[in-house]
Amino acid sequence: MQAVESQTLILYHTDLRGQWPAAAARAIAARLPYGKRLALGADGPQQHASLAGIALALRALGALFDRAVSPGELVFTRGEKPRLARASPGTPHGAIAAQAPSAGEVATADEAATADKASAARDPGADFSISHSGPWVGCAALGCGRVGFDVEMGDGEQIASWVAREAALKAWGAGIRGLRELSSSAEGIRCGGVLWHARALPIFPGASACVMTSRAARALCARALSLEELFGR
Repeated sequence: MQAVESQTLILYHTDLRGQWPAAAARAIAARLPYGKRLALGADGPQQHASLAGIALALRALGALFDRAVSPGELVFTRGEKPRLARASPGTPHGAIAAQAPSAGEVATADEAATADKASAARDPGADFSISHSGPWVGCAALGCGRVGFDVEMGDGEQIASWVAREAALKAWGAGIRGLRELSSSAEGIRCGGVLWHARALPIFPGASACVMTSRAARALCARALSLEELFGR
């Protein structure tokens, strides 16, 4: 396995309409944290999409780090996108870390959260983002910077605008409430004090997709994986 250059945007994706590899998927699920296993719920389309997204993340991060990445290196927090564990070995330039207020400063909870998100957006650590809609599941990963990915069934300007905004919110680490802090201009989308770099992804038939990054990616490495290949060893 050869590591991908840190400013190459990786997008691995799959189509859920293939034969579901139940045994291999269960093997990945068994290695997830207990809370995440419970959150997966019963076997069905939603669980399949979630497990495929995790498998794609492991593959994409493996390409970044030039080594196998295990499910135990991912952190799942309710209401937030999955992230790498701080101590995950092989993370380019170190893990993402929040900055505390300097001595003598007192920040409110909202100010601290905003500062942490803005700091994380500029941090040169690795990041990834998963999304699924209809039969499509994808994971975008970047070795140096923050990334958000969204895919939604449908096309047209309204859907394209929505996926761009959703991708920016994911990259920033904000929920839907962050929409009020998001603004669009000729330059692009700005939120959390960061101008996000957009890349539309016309590779999902019948759907619209977009990736937002805190740093301009030099290249895109997109790869479609069958379910068999995705869950294979």
